[in-house]
Amino acid sequence: MKITDVINSLQELNFDLKYEVKNKNELYVRVKSDQIRKIVLICVDLYKFNYICEFSVVEKETSLKDKETTINCVFSNSKQGYYVICSYVTDKKPINLSNIIYQSKLFQREINKEYDYKIKEVSGTGAYQVAVGPVHAGIIEPGHFRFSVMGEPIENLEIKLMYKYRGIENLCQDINANTLNLMVERISGESSVAYGEVYAILVEKLLGADVSIEIKAFRVVLLELERMYNYMDDLGGVGNDIGYSYVAKKFGYFSEVVHQLCERISGSRYIRNSIVPLGINIDFDEKKKKDILDTLKSLKSRVFSIIKMSENSVSFLDRVEDSGMVSRVMAKKLCMTGVVARACNLKYDVRVSFPYELYKEIKRDINIETKGGVFERYKLKAQELKDAFAFIEKAMSYINIDIKREKQEFCLKEGLEAITSVETVKGELVVYGLTGKDNKFDRIYFKTPSFTNWTGMSEAVLGEIIPDFPLINKSFNMSYSENDK
Repeated sequence: MKITDVINSLQELNFDLKYEVKNKNELYVRVKSDQIRKIVLICVDLYKFNYICEFSVVEKETSLKDKETTINCVFSNSKQGYYVICSYVTDKKPINLSNIIYQSKLFQREINKEYDYKIKEVSGTGAYQVAVGPVHAGIIEPGHFRFSVMGEPIENLEIKLMYKYRGIENLCQDINANTLNLMVERISGESSVAYGEVYAILVEKLLGADVSIEIKAFRVVLLELERMYNYMDDLGGVGNDIGYSYVAKKFGYFSEVVHQLCERISGSRYIRNSIVPLGINIDFDEKKKKDILDTLKSLKSRVFSIIKMSENSVSFLDRVEDSGMVSRVMAKKLCMTGVVARACNLKYDVRVSFPYELYKEIKRDINIETKGGVFERYKLKAQELKDAFAFIEKAMSYINIDIKREKQEFCLKEGLEAITSVETVKGELVVYGLTGKDNKFDRIYFKTPSFTNWTGMSEAVLGEIIPDFPLINKSFNMSYSENDK
């Protein structure tokens, strides 16, 4: 179903709607508030669109001194590669859509700034609750986990986050767009490159600009290096949580080698301030290219060997198989994304459905598993790690000249809006931007992958025992800071 087909279909329904196509793959539908529930139901049930998020855009005073807020409900057609943004204006709270879309309540709570909520109580013979956090050991970020248990099995898990809410979206509105990438990268440090990338392609989309094929290829290299060290840490973390110390130490070592490579290439272990709008903020020459290829060549066989060792270990399999399961139906209901969704047989990857940079040329298939457990998440991250080696090698073949540091100044016209997405190590990151005066954004919104994926973990622990929670948690490895934005 193409964008024009959607417009024609909606017109046949005789709704009072206004349409506008922007940036080639974005359909904006202006809806009256009393019609939004019907339109959302059509988008989900009839058109089978994927629900992405809801957020407020602008707030203004009416002549009666009341406040009106514009709410955007965002959907996507992943097969055709376009977004549908249904917006309505309300002078009250957002219209409740939770009986149509289960996860709508999460976004409405965010819009209403309802960050505190009542913990469910448990009662009955053998029932008790175990509270963990928000203060944890080491340098882990704060999060509260309340387990309701009947005997041994977990009956319910309440996760309370946002203890370190930073108001980054509001801060972004006071920063010149030319330096805003520095703030965007701080939303989640382990995904700094992906956040820098999504901001760069958002600006380039607003400007209708493009970059050279060499810069596109180099951006892919940086993105896959980030994916590489993150999944090395994730695989090692699973090994650590079941006492498989050899695997844990090996992956920890491999990750450190990649971090050191990143520092040699970019000056930052996390490759920060490297991808910028309209260019790249790193000089890249034949010496650095050789460094990357030689380092990864020295790692490749050793990494693949440890993956094979772990996946064939009986004691390892005894802990990870059939543990922390999430069904495909539940994963779709909870709007899970990324590896944790693909482990549940949800075939979606931004790099394939909404390809950016060179992914259309180098990535054709989507890796999936079906059972949705710890082992499936482990296997998929291992496969993504293997793919990262191949993608970097392919991307390098497009770079046959030296790349000079290129950070151009740009000026965004007021009143432009766009939406774009990238595949981070956690899943789909979606960003909306509405430009304002003085080369700043009036609104910039981030739908982070962890925001909805955390609820998937609440489902995964049901029927398991509390001692298995760290293992299940590590197999998800969601970001606290992506919620504390």
